[in-house]
Amino acid sequence: MAPLAPFIALFLSFVLSVLASPFPAPTQVSQVVRAPLDARFARRQDAQPTFPDQPPSCPICEQNFGSIDSCAQAAPVLANFSMIIFNPGAFIDVIKCACADTFQSAYPQCVDCFTQTNQTQFLNSDNLPKVVEGLRNVCALESTLLGGVATADGEVTPTSSIAVPTATDASNGAASLTPAPSRKRGWVPGSVTNMYSAAKRRRMSFADEDNHDFITNTPEFEVAGKVNVADRFISAPQDNVIPLQTTPRTRRIAKIFGLADERILKYTDTNVEASTNSFLGRHRFNYHQLLKKPYKVPPTSAEAHLGARKQFVLALDGPGIPSDLFAYPISWSARNAIAVACGRDVYYQNLDTRDISHLFKLQMNRGKLITIEWAETAPNLLAAGTSSGDIQLWDTDGATQLRRWQEEAFVDVGGMSWYEKVLAVGLGDGVITLYDARQPDAIGRIESHKDKVHGLRWRHDGNYLASSDQQGVVQLWDARAGKSLDAGNRYRSKMKHNAPIKALAWCPWKPELLATGTMYPDGKIRIWNINTTPAAAPATHTIPLNTSVTSLLWSPHCKELLSTHGMSWQPRAGASESCPNLPSDVGPNSRARRMRDRERPASVKTVLTNSLTVHAYPSLRRVVSVPAHTGAVGHSCLSPDGTKVFTICPAEEAMKMWQVWGLAEAGERRESVFDKCTIR
Repeated sequence: MAPLAPFIALFLSFVLSVLASPFPAPTQVSQVVRAPLDARFARRQDAQPTFPDQPPSCPICEQNFGSIDSCAQAAPVLANFSMIIFNPGAFIDVIKCACADTFQSAYPQCVDCFTQTNQTQFLNSDNLPKVVEGLRNVCALESTLLGGVATADGEVTPTSSIAVPTATDASNGAASLTPAPSRKRGWVPGSVTNMYSAAKRRRMSFADEDNHDFITNTPEFEVAGKVNVADRFISAPQDNVIPLQTTPRTRRIAKIFGLADERILKYTDTNVEASTNSFLGRHRFNYHQLLKKPYKVPPTSAEAHLGARKQFVLALDGPGIPSDLFAYPISWSARNAIAVACGRDVYYQNLDTRDISHLFKLQMNRGKLITIEWAETAPNLLAAGTSSGDIQLWDTDGATQLRRWQEEAFVDVGGMSWYEKVLAVGLGDGVITLYDARQPDAIGRIESHKDKVHGLRWRHDGNYLASSDQQGVVQLWDARAGKSLDAGNRYRSKMKHNAPIKALAWCPWKPELLATGTMYPDGKIRIWNINTTPAAAPATHTIPLNTSVTSLLWSPHCKELLSTHGMSWQPRAGASESCPNLPSDVGPNSRARRMRDRERPASVKTVLTNSLTVHAYPSLRRVVSVPAHTGAVGHSCLSPDGTKVFTICPAEEAMKMWQVWGLAEAGERRESVFDKCTIR
């Protein structure tokens, strides 16, 4: 008998409520329950109701008449209360159907429509107001017993203001306007499951039993608890309020059917639509504008100089500039003198006095000038390298040649880099040779690269030397504590890229950062941290550009990186990371060549083509980009004060000077207490 106890209690409560309901003269419980759902809303088989345009309740009833009719046809399950015990699911389905939003809102509309159009034969009821009120009481009773099926005010807001019969107008059966009731609470199956297990009922706390009647009988308590706007500190109620006494099994079932949420606290109320009133939004925006500080461009940033002007400051001609983009035909000394390799001649100009001087002319059998580089600590020394492996050191003060070194293999010279009196030279066979301006012979030799060394850069403190080659391999060489530079003294593993690399730049204000720029077909800027980046790991930051990067320069005054560019392309379908060179045995009409041409990137013109671009670090935001030349920018160099940049274009045979950055404003030094005191 224990399992039947909940059903007996449900049966007795149901009978008592129905007997107390205002249905007209109930004699049998089954007849009373069926009245609002079946007998009193049964449709005749020999006729169909009509729905004119007036009154407005008829079109509304017509839309939902089919669902109401099907709900009434399901009502016979209430004729025999043994169905509640043997088929509780069907019983609950009928209650859900009768107390649903559609039935509760459309039933009064149909009553009003059929009454005003003299079609009461489809209602078969003599006292319509009591039918409506009895239907509400049934839903309120079942909501109380089943834990949230419906409420006493089970109707939803009508779609239009139409007359609904109420109990107060029972004398004439006329319709009167009723206010829209509150929102109907959603049905929760978790509480229904608890009624069928005595074991689960014993898990319920006594506090829940004591407060159950209070919470159920006061629907306005929950309505008052809802908030209309989301609060970031007060959690909104759940969409489906599951009673606290539900068992874990019930909660699992509710989660499967989407009736419960994993989260306990929710800071947005999904039941409340977004407010269309922008009054609060306007106040919030105005308050934000009051607190918002206007953006001030730093005086050292390129946005304040190059971004505002976007024009070069000075233009110079350079006839005979090397057409190779991997050449270094321009260099800027610490004395503010710019040197240029024009054909077989080297000229330099003092930008303070604008005096132009011819330094030397290369002999015919010495090849072509490829690279020139000023010494940083000795601004009167200029090194020049040729395509035949001839390296010359000149003193610009006396216009005399101090040293001349000749490579035995007669290979072309790649990149050059000075640190104090030591000159590192990259060669076409992958060898790096070290020379001292005070000695006639080489002082070191590194044989590690397998292809031409395009880039060489000493770090500002001279502890590391970075080198790059044609195959896209970057290597670091450790020169700390007087270590000899050789192939066995490499620092960390190789940094591999997918294209030749010429552009290398050490950061002056964060020495562990090294920036590398690749040519076609990779076109990316990578920033490496040599201290924290593990071996064989990718770069810390990557800027994909799909544009050849010919040179890189860090600003010494702000956290910005400048890059110069050549051609741009659009990657096609296929392998865009690498486009291998075509072998000599592949004919122009072969299928292999056609397939490779199909995979090659297509040349396009973008805002980065032949441009001078500045990037912010570490956000990698593009600060400014201006078209520098009509052709590819071959190389660039930084002024001694770190604010101006010279670019050179072999196609134009011209050079341009740009005001890129600015000097930091000198702030007033505050007087310290220690300035007034001296140590005796």
